[in-house]
Amino acid sequence: MPPARKWERTEDLAVLHLYRGKVARDSRELTALAAALERSPQSIGARMQAFAGLDPANPYTPSSKATALTQSVWAEYQADRTAIAVEGQRAYLGILNRYSMGRP
Repeated sequence: MPPARKWERTEDLAVLHLYRGKVARDSRELTALAAALERSPQSIGARMQAFAGLDPANPYTPSSKATALTQSVWAEYQADRTAIAVEGQRAYLGILNRYSMGRP
């Protein structure tokens, strides 16, 4: 089995977009993003869970599974929610658009 591919900031931003939208782990949006990123829906769900663990508004136990990249993206979001929310939406739509046009 090939080694796991490292996550990129753009990918984390796209997942943050889904997390902010309260997308369910079995949603069409999550499945589409997983396909576009060539990742499993479970890996997208796990990344969303990592964001949930960093979210102080989340009533559940914090997650220690957040990578340095995810923590960095979350810190950026906390510092400027509007700008990072817009960047996340652009990342999400850009990834899906490239995928639908047959480009990696």
